[in-house]
Amino acid sequence: MLPGNTDFIADPFNIAFLGLFALILTAVAVTLVRIGLRTRETIARGKAASMLWHEEFEELPASARGCRHALTGELPGRTCARAFDCRGCETHAKLVAEGKVLPPAEAAGFDVPTDRLYHRGHAWLKPLEDGTVAIGLDDLATRLVGKPDAVVLPAVGSTLAENGPALRLRAGKARVRVASPVTGEVVEHGSLSSDFLLRVKPEGELDTRALLTPREAAAYFSRELDRLQLALSGSVPALADGGLPVGDLSKAIPEDDRDRVLGEMLLEA
Repeated sequence: MLPGNTDFIADPFNIAFLGLFALILTAVAVTLVRIGLRTRETIARGKAASMLWHEEFEELPASARGCRHALTGELPGRTCARAFDCRGCETHAKLVAEGKVLPPAEAAGFDVPTDRLYHRGHAWLKPLEDGTVAIGLDDLATRLVGKPDAVVLPAVGSTLAENGPALRLRAGKARVRVASPVTGEVVEHGSLSSDFLLRVKPEGELDTRALLTPREAAAYFSRELDRLQLALSGSVPALADGGLPVGDLSKAIPEDDRDRVLGEMLLEA
């Protein structure tokens, strides 16, 4: 019986009932507030990551802002003006609709598995059967970093924002953040010795239109070698003569330049 009802009797049973009812309402209210705060925090984190990504994109040299269709020779010399976000790009949509198929690009000796997609910051994303995605470092990033002193992964249950930090690497004097190719919740940790570094449950429907296909990534890696040489302001062993890259590119990076070079190559997020 509730107050306001003329039949309400303030006996111990009704008082206990009202107390329990109040506790339930309070618990529901607290839960709704927590959900609202978490949603607001996630949105804010995503917006902050997007703003930072766009700011850093504007600072990239033209050589690092090549359109994905310039990489494969479809639109030679074209640079991207959308922070590598092909969603909403009319030119990209038109070329995809035309269904043009170009021969595979040479990968300059790098391993470019065809079962995954690639972020410009040198992380890869592999969709899994359970709806989650695996994330790791591509072969160029692995060779640039070498054997890191530490790999710092976000806690399980934390939320990643697309183009925001996915993980952190420490290698000598370098402290580098690797950009996330997806927005979602971290559900599992991997390791450098396993097939992945993170497993993530995407937020909403997975949209990979901004990521490079293996063919595009192969061409991208080849061009990245030129950018690496510019970043080093010199030649890298086994590159100047057109040969394959050395197994451990990290040895070609002077220790004092390691933080700067890795930051430039991984498009520090």
